Amino acid sequence: MKLRSKEDFFKLKEETVKKRAQDKDIKLLIGFGTCGIAAGAKIIEKAIEKGLAERNIKNAKIVRVGCVGYCYAEPTIEIVYPEGGSVILGNIKSENALDVIDMHILNKSFESQYVIPRNFE
Repeated sequence: MKLRSKEDFFKLKEETVKKRAQDKDIKLLIGFGTCGIAAGAKIIEKAIEKGLAERNIKNAKIVRVGCVGYCYAEPTIEIVYPEGGSVILGNIKSENALDVIDMHILNKSFESQYVIPRNFE
């Protein structure tokens, strides 16, 4: 859809909000900026995919995103819950993938040793 007017913008916004409200999947936003890739984001993505499959979790979707601004803590994953809220995790290793899934996908915890505190909320 090309945005040709302010009305087009608001129509697109309304459609997007409706679509998001219907989406019940947990999103795992993996940082695939240059620093994320260098730190092992591709390896983490594969480990998370494997862990989700092993646990037969169908309501979690991996989404590659760009830089999230926590270069010192790459690779990072932001977990966005469909009912609201999110948690950003850092310094994830492939051997921690199952911890991430158990704590933050299955138990929906906002606390763990991987959480990066947000100082802007």
